[in-house]
Amino acid sequence: MDEKKQPLVVSPPEAGQKLLSFLARRTGAPSGELHRWIRTGQVRVNGARAKAFDRLEEGALVRVPPFAIQKSVQPSPEKTPAAPLQGAQGKLQGLSVLYEDEHLLILEKPAGITVQGGSGHADNLAARVAGAFAGAPFIPAPLHRLDRDTSGIVAFGKSYRALRFYTDALAGRESTPALRKDYLAWTEGTWKNRLHALEDLLARNAKSGLMEICSGKGQPARLAALPLEARQIGGRPHTLMLARLFTGRMHQIRIQFSSRGHPVAGDPWYGHGGTGLKLHAFRLFLPRMDEKPPLSIELPPPWQGEWRAGKEITGRAFFPEPLEEDSLFHAGDGRVSSY
Repeated sequence: MDEKKQPLVVSPPEAGQKLLSFLARRTGAPSGELHRWIRTGQVRVNGARAKAFDRLEEGALVRVPPFAIQKSVQPSPEKTPAAPLQGAQGKLQGLSVLYEDEHLLILEKPAGITVQGGSGHADNLAARVAGAFAGAPFIPAPLHRLDRDTSGIVAFGKSYRALRFYTDALAGRESTPALRKDYLAWTEGTWKNRLHALEDLLARNAKSGLMEICSGKGQPARLAALPLEARQIGGRPHTLMLARLFTGRMHQIRIQFSSRGHPVAGDPWYGHGGTGLKLHAFRLFLPRMDEKPPLSIELPPPWQGEWRAGKEITGRAFFPEPLEEDSLFHAGDGRVSSY
């Protein structure tokens, strides 16, 4: 058989993808053309006609028009997400790899780089990862985002199955245990020394594009915050806070702290700027696939000088557990201040 007429084989990392997404990755053809191929029966899955949003199983044979195979992107067997990229202590174009297995790639994100591309941000974490995994059956995709000026831990899914599993975990769906994300932030002012439960409705301001607290329609935003240390910095009081997100809204920590008179130090949008944003994704708790024990990744912040948060602080940066969303925001726990 002519090699160019052989069907495309769905690899393990690609299993679970929709047919349309699989074809887009493998052929690079525009969406309209792919829909036409599927609609007219030029695409077959295991010899039968299929629909654009049918999910593909591992090993499925996908036949595409012979002319499409000429521009097909074939996975390289030498470089697949199933094999570690450079090891737990390696580097990825200047990025530290904190952890890697067949499902996950966890990186240290410096402040000043975006997770994904956008206007004026050609250099980003996703682009660097895509370059490192060029030719792989599945390009690892970020499971969550951090603001450009926020440093810390970012996780990527290395297969479509992993991406769906952890997306469900982030959404807190019943079928998958929820992820836990803890942040460290230097904030202006002094907080009461107790656990704080912050709950608001957030909406984007149509004129400024920034988030704001609203009293009508908005997205629920919940986080828990615990003071770790109070310190005079630059002649003004600051407090290092440990924050755990229960929802993942844009700029959530920044606007919820700022609205209570404690903006994150260095925040140019919700605070007073001037020092570089002191917000860091510090710890990530992850449920594991295949019934493995949970994974906990911790990364101390890179702050130096008077902003330094060393092991004497981060070593006690823990919430009282269990810290359950329902009891925290509805049961009136005596340890908690709603601020």
